[in-house]
Amino acid sequence: MDANTSIGPIRWEERTLGVVSLIVVTTALVFYLDLITPLGLTVWILYFIPLYLTFYVRWSAAPFAATAVFIALIGATSVLSYRDVSLLYALLNRLFFTGMLVVSAIFIWNAARTFDRLWVSEEHHRRLAESSPDSILVSTAERILYANPAGEQMFAADRAHALVGREIDDLIDPEERESLHDRVRQTMEGARMHISAVRMTRLDGSPLCADATFGEIVWDGAPAVQIVLRPAVRRPSAR
Repeated sequence: MDANTSIGPIRWEERTLGVVSLIVVTTALVFYLDLITPLGLTVWILYFIPLYLTFYVRWSAAPFAATAVFIALIGATSVLSYRDVSLLYALLNRLFFTGMLVVSAIFIWNAARTFDRLWVSEEHHRRLAESSPDSILVSTAERILYANPAGEQMFAADRAHALVGREIDDLIDPEERESLHDRVRQTMEGARMHISAVRMTRLDGSPLCADATFGEIVWDGAPAVQIVLRPAVRRPSAR
């Protein structure tokens, strides 16, 4: 987890720098095209491209800052471009477009805030999972996406036998696979359920019997299932 959290900000900074560079280049290109074409041609509608790219910039005010720059550039080309239509018509046309830019900036800002909240929530979940004594797996119906240290220990995972990326069927007794798939499907539809004494197999081939609790979560922006596992407690037989 420590490695992920240390690498994460660096990757975001690299990604932001690349996106900002692309926004600057695209904006300059659109401005140049708008400058050399007559007022009647709606080249300035291409400003939507760099505007939507601001979604990937790690600065909440990026959509509004970019919109302010676009409006200033549109105003400049309204004066500098060749007039093939009346100035009043061109100004009204561009005024309507600037309103669309502002509305789009608000939508992008809201979407980015939602994404950030989801990302922070997911990071908190990862941190809690890393320190949990329970075995926690995150999986789709086919593959394991994440395993905390307790989960790797439970299934005897190591560098030679990784748990992440493996098919979930590899860990389940063949007689229980169909039932488990059905539970995973129901969980991804919103149900939460518990299964006692699931027969499983460790990566070293030894048998494992565990109690499993299934819950729906969002992982890397997509629906997934969190499986919390605990060794099944065998009840003493009645004498």
